[in-house]
Parts: sequence; C-alpha cells; structure tokens
Amino acid sequence: MKSPHESMTPGGVGPMLILITLPYVALVLIMMNLMPDFLKLSFLEVTWVKYLAYVLIGAGVIFWISSVITFGRNFSKGTLITTGTYGLCRNPIYASFIVFILPGLALLFASGLLFSITIVFYLNFKLCIHGERMILRRTFGDAYLQYEKEVREVLPIPK
Repeated sequence: MKSPHESMTPGGVGPMLILITLPYVALVLIMMNLMPDFLKLSFLEVTWVKYLAYVLIGAGVIFWISSVITFGRNFSKGTLITTGTYGLCRNPIYASFIVFILPGLALLFASGLLFSITIVFYLNFKLCIHGERMILRRTFGDAYLQYEKEVREVLPIPK
C-alpha cells in the first residue's frame, strides 16, 4: 500500500478548487455591489431565517475546524481517516462550505447571488475531486471502496 504522501498533498484539491471558484466569487461580489437588489430574496428577510443563517454558519465553522484538526492529526500517519467528521461524510472540509457556510451566508444576506456561489463551488468540487478519489482508491484499495459505500460524499448524514 502506497503512502498518500507519494501522490497527494495535504491540501488535496482545495487550492485548485479555490483558484477556479474565486473568479466567480469576485464577479458575484461586484454584482452585489453594483446591483444590490439583483436576485435579492426579500421573502427571506425575516428574523427566524437570520437565526437559521447564524446556526448554519456556526455549525459550518465548527464542522470545518473539527475536520481540519482531525485531518491534521491523521494525514501524516498515512492511514484512511474515517473518524470524527470523516465518519459523517468523506469530504467534510469541503462539505462545511457546501452544506453550511455558503448557504448560511446566502440566507443571512437573503441573496440568490450568494447562493449561486454554493452551486458553482459544488460543481467545481465535483470536477476536481475525481483525481483525489482515484488516488485514495489506489492507495487504500478495498478499505476506501467500502468507505465510499458507507459514507456520503458531502452530505453529513449517515446512510
């Protein structure tokens, strides 16, 4: 069994994902500044939605921190990480943004434009993650294949 260090950096596809998503984020922020009412979801501007937004963002930050700590403690060991947030989904660092933080920000600002970042980020994730998944399959073999069957890709809900 090869060590993942031979084929994969600790950042995985993260830097590429950020690089290809950042221009869209910049475009959205410019559009929000120039046309603040474009894709404004005014019906979401109610108190309980704001509270939900804060809960999502807070949960996302906690989920992200927990995932980064778990990953940091285990990556150098060269073993497949399946505990903590990695027991809830296979890509919890990305999931923290896709499921919690970005939708939470969209709710907080009642913005369809901000929500579109979630969609673009997820689509870019799907484009980028294939290579990382192939490395993990090659490195961990049947153990990773079983992990794929048992644990969802980004939705942190047990199967």
